Amino acid sequence: MQDPFERSVGCCFTGHRPNALPALGNERTEEMQTLIFLLERATAAAQDDGATEFYVGGAQGFDTLAAEAVLRLQAQSPGLSLHLALPGRDQTEGWSESDCARYEAILSGAASVWYAAERCSPESMRRRNRYLVDHAGRCIAYLRRMRGGTLYTVNYALDSSILVDNLAERMLL
Repeated sequence: MQDPFERSVGCCFTGHRPNALPALGNERTEEMQTLIFLLERATAAAQDDGATEFYVGGAQGFDTLAAEAVLRLQAQSPGLSLHLALPGRDQTEGWSESDCARYEAILSGAASVWYAAERCSPESMRRRNRYLVDHAGRCIAYLRRMRGGTLYTVNYALDSSILVDNLAERMLL
């Protein structure tokens, strides 16, 4: 875990895979464009509050959107860093060619990559989620389902007294 000063400049992200995002993650829909807009605003707000180190888990869905939002913001503010915390080196097994290409573009833009284990497992996923929170003073989430890794990560962040901005709540407004 980082010391409290370093943690204060960290922001982590957690959210669902495409099947639990609006419109099943179809980015051409109005619902997903709204989520992407809210994500970009929340990321910029974190930066305005002093965040310079952004931690993302690298999964399909919300993690991909978050990493890309950080990279777009970084293009305007070079002092920002994207850090990937990945559950295993085999994370992309079974992914489509286009999803792998998107993942590789994110990897190439990351300042650092940390692996929880060689191979993905439920335990490596939990280890990755704890790593994200342990390096952050705030968390931007998309939590709609009350089960799974996103719920675990949000609860861990709340138990760690970290501010959680749940974009799913804003989608309801």
